[in-house]
Amino acid sequence: MGPSDRPDLLGRSFISDFDYRPARAFVLAGIALFGLAGFASLVFLRTIPIVPLLCMAALVFHFAPTMWPRKAAIDLKNEGFRLDALGLIPWEAIGTISYHERQINQNAKGRVVALLEIELVATFDLAIVRPDGGPLWRRFQARNWRKVGDSHLTILLSGLTDAPRDIRQAFEVFLGYSITGPRGLVA
Repeated sequence: MGPSDRPDLLGRSFISDFDYRPARAFVLAGIALFGLAGFASLVFLRTIPIVPLLCMAALVFHFAPTMWPRKAAIDLKNEGFRLDALGLIPWEAIGTISYHERQINQNAKGRVVALLEIELVATFDLAIVRPDGGPLWRRFQARNWRKVGDSHLTILLSGLTDAPRDIRQAFEVFLGYSITGPRGLVA
């Protein structure tokens, strides 16, 4: 379901959450692996498996926002866009924006990784009008964006509940112009 399927939200709000399914599969596989290592440590070495238990806790802690989201990953509104654990950036703060996508596997059902590259007109300190004031430990948890330098932002669109092209289309609606970058898949 993309922004064109939601005409009542178009132009007012567009929200995309983390897709918990890939994170849950990764975390459950990690817990199983560290659980097996802990069981082997307990049986063969007769020691308390502290390291595997700490690794399990760290894995769950890191991916907790994607498995049990409390806030939307991306929230587009008329005044700007908000990213979880970053804050609200007004549309006027965007200098240039481009879209990139790559298909990881060459088969028809291969996974697509899509990114939005945003160069802000000011530094992050000036561009973020309402920072997300969260707990200090939120810095060490999973998020779908990364700051590069003082004014460059990379947003991972893959792994969200909406398709990357739908999120791109929603950005274009709010911006009022097309985003540069390939429309098709780039190998």
